[in-house]
Amino acid sequence: MFRELGQDVIVELFKRELPSMKFVPRSDRLNIEQNLDILIRHEEKRFRKTTAAIWLWEYFLEKSLRDISDNPRGLRQLYRYFRDFTEYEDMLFAVDRRHRDHVIHSVWVMLLGVYLIKTFPAFRRFSYPHVQGTPSKGKLGANIKKTIDIIRGHQTSIWCLISLTHDLGYPIQKTKNANLAMEKMINNFGFLARKDFDYSFTIVHQTAISELLNTLSSIVFWNPSGGFTIEHTLGTRLEFARSFEQLDHGIMSAYLLQSYLDFICDIHQDITMCYLPGVTFKDYNVAANYAMVATWLFSIARHTTKNAYACDLNDLDVLLVISDELDEFSRYSRSKSTQDWIEVGCRTECECTKHSLNIKHTFDNTDVAEDMESFFKSKIDRLSNLFELQAGRIQKVSIVCKDVRKTPNQVLIWEKTLSTGYMGVVTKKPGDKRIDDVEKFLSGSIML
Repeated sequence: MFRELGQDVIVELFKRELPSMKFVPRSDRLNIEQNLDILIRHEEKRFRKTTAAIWLWEYFLEKSLRDISDNPRGLRQLYRYFRDFTEYEDMLFAVDRRHRDHVIHSVWVMLLGVYLIKTFPAFRRFSYPHVQGTPSKGKLGANIKKTIDIIRGHQTSIWCLISLTHDLGYPIQKTKNANLAMEKMINNFGFLARKDFDYSFTIVHQTAISELLNTLSSIVFWNPSGGFTIEHTLGTRLEFARSFEQLDHGIMSAYLLQSYLDFICDIHQDITMCYLPGVTFKDYNVAANYAMVATWLFSIARHTTKNAYACDLNDLDVLLVISDELDEFSRYSRSKSTQDWIEVGCRTECECTKHSLNIKHTFDNTDVAEDMESFFKSKIDRLSNLFELQAGRIQKVSIVCKDVRKTPNQVLIWEKTLSTGYMGVVTKKPGDKRIDDVEKFLSGSIML
């Protein structure tokens, strides 16, 4: 069954869940609810919504971090960075005509994730692939279960940390786009030689980069010798190394967190000896803490990795990508009538089962000159490679975009099933024109 993702409904559900969040004191609920209410008032200006989002971001980040660690050192530096990030956002609105307010966006991703978990059974019980093991005299289940049970006790906190920090590295990626926008103006002055703004790595950071890649590719592994070891998957490490070279903002966010938060360094210190061959440890809390950090950093780094794919919905990194794509509440565009920045307000519906994910977007705001086909292509480009369809697991993914601002209404449909090609098919209504070569459609070499 499709459910409309209305702002009011999502916020009201989150409010109802506050008493079950053990890290949220009763005395703080009124402040939380007041700031949430600001987010859903359509008449509020972006600045006031951003201010409310900053409060919510800082509050839930600190409470969630304290829920899994008693070491908050580095949090204040992260706050300062986030405030600078907020000011940087104002410049990005001048560079990108269809820009998300990423301060508001990160809060909406948190809210959407909680809504999806509580609304769709497919998200109810997450797996934690960073904890694995080899059967040994029937003890695998008990040892792995004990570790995962500790993690599940902090699941809401982990989700808040993932959702709130997943785009912290965004300015690095966007600065290159800003450079292209500036080039258009500078080229009018023929006597000026333009020098690209770019980045280079310094050798002093290589140790920290290597350590991050180790964490992202690590597994807490229970082995037959009767203890945990830290194992690494080389293919995953290489994939994230490529992502780092491309300056993908997901892995840049993970690097920033590793640089600022002492808690992450503490976890590595607790487990340093376990990197040695044959060294095991039996502390379930240490294993769970390491797996929580690995899950956090892995999820935010993976959401921008080009070759990442999933076969199921019950992973937090998949929930992040889906929540990230479903958020259209933080998207702004120029008003056709006033040229003010206004919310795009695209109506979004979602249907989720264990075997399918189906999304509908409806454009009904006549004051927004939103190009639906570009929007549609961006969604396909994002989701087409995310899922590897398999019998008994995810078997269908679809996106429907409908523009009711036009007569007749324009409808674009993308669908990927076990019986379609790797990239799926695109259909246009009315007329029912069908395209099997989705890659050429995305590149613009085939027109609907």
